[in-house]
Formats: sequence, structure tokens, C-alpha cells
Amino acid sequence: MLNSKQKTIPVETWQFFNTCKQHLGISTLTKLFVISLRQVERWACDPDYTISSQRNPLDRYETLLKKLMDLGVDDIARAAVDRQARIVGCTLHEKCVVPDKDSIVDELLDNLPALAEYQEAVRTEQPLAVIREKARFLIREIEEDVALVEQKWVA
Repeated sequence: MLNSKQKTIPVETWQFFNTCKQHLGISTLTKLFVISLRQVERWACDPDYTISSQRNPLDRYETLLKKLMDLGVDDIARAAVDRQARIVGCTLHEKCVVPDKDSIVDELLDNLPALAEYQEAVRTEQPLAVIREKARFLIREIEEDVALVEQKWVA
């Protein structure tokens, strides 16, 4: 839902900062990030039309996530994004899950260690972030089962 200050949902990072500036006020952003008023303006302006625009923290965060993905530590990148998603009442769901086994029996057996790790994390009252990561891994294993079944049904 849009309110009177906002004309469109921000899709670019500079639009997000511009919208934050409108709703939270520039002084809130300068205090939060310990930066000057001008720096907020640089982050919140359209780089296609403003020479003084600069990469903002979201741009840098996205670069950080891409570097983690390039290194193959997808779980670390996803855990970070999932943390932000929870703040706004959402969770992550991978777009495409590819089975890592050829038979449904092997896929089902693959669930057991993931289930045991999840249960152990809950039983031993490990930190919530650890429990969420174990749950996410277990769900991914189950989704691999479903993907393999779907492949067999479609074929």
C-alpha cells in the first residue's frame, strides 16, 4: 500500500533511500549512519541524472552477498538475507531446488541427517539463528524429494 508521500514502490536502492528520506526524515538517516546531510542526498538521487550520486549501503550489501555466492557460501548469504526478511515478516524460499540424488530412496535417506541435526539443535536449545538454518536445510532436503517426484511424474 502506498501513502501520500510515496508515488511508487522503490525498486532501485537509491529509490529506497529517497523513500526513507521522505518517511523517516533526513536527520534520522544522518544520525543512524553517522553521515552528512549531503551524503544522504548522494545515496538518494538517481545516478542516471545526477553526477554526485554514490553507491549506498544497500548497493554495497548486494555486492557483499554476490561475493559470498561466488565463493560458494550460499548458506551464509541466505542466512543474512533471511535475517532481514524476518524483520518484515517474511522468510526466504529458493526459486529452484535441484535434487542431488538420482533415486527417491536416496533422496529420502538424505533427509535423515538433516532431520537429526535440526532436532538436536532444538533439543539442545541452540541459538535461534542456528535452529532456523537447520530448519531451512531440512526443508531444502524435503523440497529436493518433491522436485525429484515431480520430475518422475512429468516424464
